[in-house]
Amino acid sequence: MRKYGVQVAVYTQYFMKVLRDMPGVIVYTICLPLVFLALNVGDAFFKPLTTSAYVEHIMPYIGWMIFSNCLTTAGNIASLREQGYLKQYRTLVVSPSVFIVSQALVNGLLMLSTLFLIAILSSIAFKLAFLPLLGQLWLTLVLVYLPVTCYSLPLIALAWRQRAINTAINAVSLLVIIGSFAINAVLNLHVSNPLLNLISPIYLVNNVFAMLTVGTISQFIATYGVILVILLGLGWFSYRHLKLLPTEGL
Repeated sequence: MRKYGVQVAVYTQYFMKVLRDMPGVIVYTICLPLVFLALNVGDAFFKPLTTSAYVEHIMPYIGWMIFSNCLTTAGNIASLREQGYLKQYRTLVVSPSVFIVSQALVNGLLMLSTLFLIAILSSIAFKLAFLPLLGQLWLTLVLVYLPVTCYSLPLIALAWRQRAINTAINAVSLLVIIGSFAINAVLNLHVSNPLLNLISPIYLVNNVFAMLTVGTISQFIATYGVILVILLGLGWFSYRHLKLLPTEGL
């Protein structure tokens, strides 16, 4: 276990170094969600929002950002496979999951940075207390990052070429955000309905934040536990079917 932890630390540092060599990518990754948020909820800027209103109007977009971040983690692993890195470095690590955990840690740190900036923006634009909001956003990320990443892991189990991976990420992201709003409009499911939170990670993020902020813990904690178990199972299944060889070489 100690060797596993050391290898995760080494590869996390390596992936961070790769990012540091591309400062433009870091700025783009952290700041683009802020632009996206401003474009979509700009009409509400500089108007005080209650926590309930923040959950209803702002959190769905933050949920999409977190989902996109987790989807990128899975996409990066699939890209490493297509570039031959998983095959090349497989014998150097105790488990291929080292790469997944390291990528997740790097992208998670980027998401923490984005949420920090969102908390600053929200405290200014919506007159919300900065420190409580930051703590709630970060705790939400901690609670949802593992299940939402597992939701995205089927990407690593599919033998797709590099171009197809990028197309799949964009398509899944679009389908989830459109499907999330469509499901709620058509079915009008209760927040504690496991189906709603299982189909849409955006709703999962939204409802976990609501659980932490507007006192729905008793209504949602059981649903969260069910979703966590199911998505962990999906992630384990996807990992067991991880493709190590580049599709181009098959």
